[in-house]
Amino acid sequence: SIQAISSIENGFKNLYISESKTAEGPVLSERSLLSIATDHINHAGPDFILELSQRKLFATWNLIVGKEMSVRSNFGCALHYYEQGILFIGNGVWIDDGVISNHQLCLDLYEGASNASLAMRNHKLVDYYTSVIFQNVRFERSIPAWIILMTSLESFGKHKEIVDKGIRLIRRLNIDVPPSPPGPRELV
Repeated sequence: SIQAISSIENGFKNLYISESKTAEGPVLSERSLLSIATDHINHAGPDFILELSQRKLFATWNLIVGKEMSVRSNFGCALHYYEQGILFIGNGVWIDDGVISNHQLCLDLYEGASNASLAMRNHKLVDYYTSVIFQNVRFERSIPAWIILMTSLESFGKHKEIVDKGIRLIRRLNIDVPPSPPGPRELV
């Protein structure tokens, strides 16, 4: 329930205040506390959280901690948190329910998972997460995912795939690309 979440948040705020005032104990940052709280919530799992607003809150917590892990170059942990966030938003993840938009949250989680997978050199996951983005966002908003995918393909030396996908991307921009390069006489 919302009261339980408020009580958890208040407890962590109080812990932060009391820890930062003690001279002998470690000082815990708000980020550390959020990470601890997120780990506990993730351990329980999304199946026990029934209210959509709470699931979105916990998905957002996972996004924040995932970004923090990415900044620290701990991409394995970052990917874990992004995937947990994706699990919390569950079915119909890209649907805007009219009250709280899932769209940006979903995009951020999937882009984060794509970037973490790229850093870990896991092309299969990069391909999966970027393909979900391509299926659910307008073309203009998918450009960062295209860059992630192309970078992943390049890192594995998949040049033919880069060219094929690049041509499709250019055609989506309504730029005419001939099916084969022009001959020497056509260049004049």
